[in-house]
Amino acid sequence: MHSLRSCLPVRLLLALAIAVPAASCGSEATSTTAPSPTTTTTSFTGTVAQLGSSGHAFTVTTTGPVTIGLTSLAPLATMAMGVGIGTWDGTTCGTAVSKNDNARSGSTALSGTASAGNYCVLVYDSGNILEGIEVSYTVDVTRP
Repeated sequence: MHSLRSCLPVRLLLALAIAVPAASCGSEATSTTAPSPTTTTTSFTGTVAQLGSSGHAFTVTTTGPVTIGLTSLAPLATMAMGVGIGTWDGTTCGTAVSKNDNARSGSTALSGTASAGNYCVLVYDSGNILEGIEVSYTVDVTRP
């Protein structure tokens, strides 16, 4: 005959085996996090002469954050340029939504939230390009 002591561990394990699943049957509040929209970064390159500008069209597919930054300038990497974002009508870069006359390479020039639609980024001389000089640039646009 088995003693009570030898049955105790079996009874304890059986009690735990029944209690654990029962504890998980209750409802718990769970939080869901909305997925972040997938972002796309496009690099545009061009040149700007004194008092000139150069525009590039892009599309925002869904409302979300947009960041624009100059990633390179030559011949003088530390020069300030103008960077703006405007509406794109299919042929021209229209009314400026936002602009920065003192954008510098290596930092964010503009950021904000944009609705889905057609836009353009405009890189322009904000008064720092000397006559006869052309400035080469690369500007990155990150958007949903």
